[in-house]
Amino acid sequence: MPSRSRSSTSNKTNSHTNNSKSAPLLSPQTQLPLRFEYSDDLESFSIRQPTIVMMYDAESVLEIPRDVADGYLILLSGGLNSAKVVASHKQQTNKINNNNNTTTTTSSGESTAQQTSSNPATDTQAQPQSPEQLSALSLAFTALTDGNVIEAVFGVQSTGGIKRNKHTSQQAYNAARNAKQALMEAACTSESIRLVAVETYIKCFEIIVKYHLEMDSIGLWSWCVKHQKLREDATRNLNEAFRPLHEGVAASS
Repeated sequence: MPSRSRSSTSNKTNSHTNNSKSAPLLSPQTQLPLRFEYSDDLESFSIRQPTIVMMYDAESVLEIPRDVADGYLILLSGGLNSAKVVASHKQQTNKINNNNNTTTTTSSGESTAQQTSSNPATDTQAQPQSPEQLSALSLAFTALTDGNVIEAVFGVQSTGGIKRNKHTSQQAYNAARNAKQALMEAACTSESIRLVAVETYIKCFEIIVKYHLEMDSIGLWSWCVKHQKLREDATRNLNEAFRPLHEGVAASS
């Protein structure tokens, strides 16, 4: 009997290990390093695990219609970005990839590929400097904290005010409010958070548009095979896009 008990325990352990290895994505909480905080006199310190306030819900994000994502793209980018721009850039990228697939070979016989071009509408490598850029950034960040952009990425249905729609879960409603509050508090301690937040949500809506474009391109017969992979790829892209914002907000708390 004891040996049977050990075998059962071993099987459970192996099963748990296998399930852990097959997890599709790590939660953001597991990706942040521990924080060492010293006292004012530097004689003692504490170890704290930064907590993360989630800035989106992947399932809700991928349910956002393309035309709605287009509207948010235009709003946050000040008209510089849109679903049309994303579609055009995607076509250009596909052409470059197709050209690369024809294989340009070097003298050593190794194939080389050009890097795909980046989207000029969203390429911002530094903090905006001009008054116009600062004004556009301020407007976009206000749309995040005071508008209904963040509600959309949590699946919260807007009622035109602060009241919760009867078709919206209390959990989603609270998550959206917590995300807004965390952004406002982080922006008070770090100026760069505003730019990171705006760029992150622009990337988020770009991913939504690309996801819908790719879903529209698959045929009826290949739907069952491809649509799940497209959804997993989009979920992974969202996770990567939001990581800097999650880390930045956690670090500023």
